[in-house]
Amino acid sequence: MLYGLLLLPLLVFLGRRDKGALVRLSVLLPILSALLAPLLLGQMAGPFRLDGVGLFYLLLTDLLYAVIALFARGYFSEEEAWRFYWAGGLFLGAAHGAYLAHNLGVLWIFVEGSTLASALLVYHKGGARVLEATWKYLMLGSVGIALGLIGVILVYALLSGATLDWREARALVGSANPEGLKLAFALLLVGFGTKVGLFPLQAWLPDAHAEAPGPASALLSGTLLNVAFYALLRYTALMQAAGLFPFASGLLLAFGLLSLLAAGFFLYGQKEYKRLLAYSSMEHMGLAVFALGLGLPWLALFHTLAHSLAKTLAFLGASGILALSHAKEVGRVGGLFRSLPALGVPFVLALAALGGLPPFPLFFAEFKAVEAAMRYPLLAAWYLVGLGLAFAGLLGPMTQMGFGPGRPWKAQGLDLWALWLLLAVLFLLGVRPPVEVFQALEVVLWTQ
Repeated sequence: MLYGLLLLPLLVFLGRRDKGALVRLSVLLPILSALLAPLLLGQMAGPFRLDGVGLFYLLLTDLLYAVIALFARGYFSEEEAWRFYWAGGLFLGAAHGAYLAHNLGVLWIFVEGSTLASALLVYHKGGARVLEATWKYLMLGSVGIALGLIGVILVYALLSGATLDWREARALVGSANPEGLKLAFALLLVGFGTKVGLFPLQAWLPDAHAEAPGPASALLSGTLLNVAFYALLRYTALMQAAGLFPFASGLLLAFGLLSLLAAGFFLYGQKEYKRLLAYSSMEHMGLAVFALGLGLPWLALFHTLAHSLAKTLAFLGASGILALSHAKEVGRVGGLFRSLPALGVPFVLALAALGGLPPFPLFFAEFKAVEAAMRYPLLAAWYLVGLGLAFAGLLGPMTQMGFGPGRPWKAQGLDLWALWLLLAVLFLLGVRPPVEVFQALEVVLWTQ
């Protein structure tokens, strides 16, 4: 059955180029996968095994993909829809493989596969700028993932070539050379961190997110970044099993904090709202890595959930704005809150959520991180400076696009209810964060 779950997204090709069939398959297949996956929890087949952490990310990816696929039917024309849904099916299959993988090598293969599939999503409409963005994404992503491969090979060698299985590796890693493991983790962090979008490895991220069509940007930010972050979670757990978490923690805290501070500067003065959202992704993935470095994997998992929901909402809202206004610049869009509340209210509130305002879940995640970071006052102070910079960077665009001068528009053919659905889930998650569930996932990550 695990192999069936792996291959399920590829059934989208049965829809050929018929837009209606592709939309139905692209919505129903991930929903079917989300219904089947909990029944397969704990099962193992070959190099695949589904545990609680893998199930969490698989469900999140499937459900967000279904929402994005439904929204995309009103965004793409009949002639170009098949390119999005075909590439999306390939990406979803690769993501399934990564979350099902119980083997170091297989995980690397599917993370790389998700890079290749998502490059097709970026290069959707073609053109010079899109080609440049796709090339940069592939080049930097490949360099990063090559460093990750060296790290995987080094871990395998340090285990005396005995196994690539996660559970067996956890049992053997305590006897491996600690200096070699530190070097391997540094390579893996740089390698997978490139795809996560950590500073200074994020150069591909703003271009790819800005040039991809809106629904593809939502997939990249809401689901793709989690694939590489999931690999980092697994290798951090391996370092914890080897008794080397203090070393891993130092690197994770440094990369997380630098990403937050750099994103805060990049956010300020951004003229294009999709690039603004891209740098916001860099900020929040840095915050998730920072939480992991604090020794709070449950908080890192919760942060990625809240970010995925908020960023999917924001990019789908940006898709609607771009489709109606044909303007990428913040200064050319205004008055959304009053002139088009069905689109403007959820979009502006998504920016507020990304800015860390209550009652949204990112406020809770950032508050908990500050609380934990107070053990190191200087670290907590820099964390707060980063949050302040990032909020200041988002405040101007949020004010201009929501309440600034602008002409009225009329939404046609867009499934804006999807935005309200995501907003409602965000609100509920902020009011009642299921901390116990994520703490249970932390136990799974540290022990299995």
